Amino acid sequence: MMTAKNSRVTIAGASVAALLLAACGNGDNGNGEDGQAAGGGTVSVYNCEPQEFTPGNSTEVCGSKMLEQLFTGLTTVDLETYEVAEGVATNWDSNDEQTVWTFEIGEDWTFHNGDPITAQTFVDTFNWTVDPENAQAGAGFYDVFAGYEDVVSGDADELEGVRAVDDYTLEFELEEPFSPLPLMLSYTAFYPVPDQGREDPDAFESSPIGNGEYQMDGEWVHDVEVNMDRYEDYPLGSSGGPDRVEWRIYNDVETAYRDVQAGQLDILEQTPPNLLPQVDADFGDNQATFETASYEYFGFPLYQEEFQDPDVRHALSMAIDREQIIETIFDGARTPANNIIPPTLPQAREDACEYCEFDPDAAAELYEEAGGPSELTYYFNSGAGHEDYVEAIANMWQEHLPIDDVSFQSLEFAQYLDLQEEENITGPYRLGWSLSYPSPQYAMEPIYLTGAASNYFGYSSDEFDSLIKEANATDPEEADEIYQQAEDVLLEDMPGAPLWFGENVAVHTDRIDNSSVLVDQRSFLRVEQLVVTD
Repeated sequence: MMTAKNSRVTIAGASVAALLLAACGNGDNGNGEDGQAAGGGTVSVYNCEPQEFTPGNSTEVCGSKMLEQLFTGLTTVDLETYEVAEGVATNWDSNDEQTVWTFEIGEDWTFHNGDPITAQTFVDTFNWTVDPENAQAGAGFYDVFAGYEDVVSGDADELEGVRAVDDYTLEFELEEPFSPLPLMLSYTAFYPVPDQGREDPDAFESSPIGNGEYQMDGEWVHDVEVNMDRYEDYPLGSSGGPDRVEWRIYNDVETAYRDVQAGQLDILEQTPPNLLPQVDADFGDNQATFETASYEYFGFPLYQEEFQDPDVRHALSMAIDREQIIETIFDGARTPANNIIPPTLPQAREDACEYCEFDPDAAAELYEEAGGPSELTYYFNSGAGHEDYVEAIANMWQEHLPIDDVSFQSLEFAQYLDLQEEENITGPYRLGWSLSYPSPQYAMEPIYLTGAASNYFGYSSDEFDSLIKEANATDPEEADEIYQQAEDVLLEDMPGAPLWFGENVAVHTDRIDNSSVLVDQRSFLRVEQLVVTD
């Protein structure tokens, strides 16, 4: 079934500063002792420029972290347990084969413009998102539903497997069993879109009308700001955070850091790597550290002949001293990646990757035998603090491998993704990944499955695809070993080499109560929980 280019994409490496997971909370969420919200005020927050600002078309964090505040899907993810939780849907169940799912939705949901949300709202949204004429990048996630291929090919106008049984009951029929469905439906691509958004998508892109805890105030001012106010009639209640969120858009994260230091920006959720050694001096107690499952890697354009031999890829990975880079550039605030499934998930194995160990002698021999290129161009997105470690990796390649020259190409993130999608990358490139929902399926399938929209490698493996399919059809409690087998295939083929998993060091002004700061497993700042102290 998973044949379309968009198969279950999602937030592809954003300025990771823009891509990821498992939050280590460091206090309450700003609620008073009686459980009532103790928040309010206005907070200004760093963000990068989104590539898109429509739920079904947003495939990176710059847009998704804001859309998550504007919208609520059928389900959400509990921030403490990372299990699926109630959203618009109050309960759900499936048949024994996990091919037919029923979702009951609450009757008190509306969009911010007052339009009611019913089961038909989701049917209309899902069909609009999948319609090829609307060219929504998240459409590939819908390939689990019966009739997806017929809609994509133009043989049908609607998804056969998405039905409104009555005003508040949805029924989904799947092409194949897919046990992570309730978790997946919390993702941005499945947020409901009102009639007005589908009828005038350009206007909606500038000022989305959502159903979330916050609503737009004005329009998205490109490269400048997005402003939101609390929606007082939100059915799930207030999280106790600010009344107003002003997202300030920066093209350089170091500038944002300096603005927080100067009191011109309230909070930055991820300190750039080169500034980590001075955080204590700059901010004192106005900082908080969170373990995440942010996964950074460098990928190979397998559509280029010089990177098709896996031993070339193995050698480039083995020539990197990850621990040295982490200590010297990140001030120890990273975990070397010897796996792909993040260490914050129970399925993770610490030493799964044979070719992630630093072995310069073996790397040099392997590279020479495989005929690796003597010149490389290393690609990365600019303005997000990647420069220092990218240069360090390039220096290690030149020091340990028969490589004479490494040049660099850097672009702003939106343009960087465009270059990836056009397959105009000619050398190794850095990207990151964030788990939109906490599942090993999501850690691998959207970036490595044949034809997946975030599979920028051009990678295709029948064995990997088959194992993912088998695991997805297995009860989650029994699927772990199968997902690990799929991970083993990736680590041997190495279309991308794991680098490290992240820690976020958030910094803020005196206006923010430090105990209210929370960065979740995706490296998303939970702005709805921030407490402003003045």
